[in-house]
Amino acid sequence: MSNEFADVHALVVEDDAGGMAIIGVMMRYLGIKSYINTTGQGVVEMAHAMKPLPNIIFLDINLPRTTGYEILKQIRADEKLKGVTVVAVTAQDADTEIPKCKEAGFNGYIGKPLSRARFPRQLRRILSGEEVWETY
Repeated sequence: MSNEFADVHALVVEDDAGGMAIIGVMMRYLGIKSYINTTGQGVVEMAHAMKPLPNIIFLDINLPRTTGYEILKQIRADEKLKGVTVVAVTAQDADTEIPKCKEAGFNGYIGKPLSRARFPRQLRRILSGEEVWETY
């Protein structure tokens, strides 16, 4: 386990059990404190309950009763969360979704399936302020 990401607090919004398992394992391996929301409902409230607030939110685009775009609007409208880094994590077609994600105000895009080999580098770049727009 790495100490590099020990101060990272992440909120993962993911409804797919397989996707949840993969990102959960990677977060634990990297030493990231993470919370998972499986429905997309109450994301802002969940983020507010985290102590400290999340440094980063990984947000699936397709959720059971809402979309990542709708949740992003709520996050950006919230005074305490508007500056949090939000990364879209989705299996949607990158050619279509990346321009939409950029326009919506996401800070990055990582396509599914996540790569165990690339994810730490992607996260390092994102946390240093670089926007990452990658299909896997």
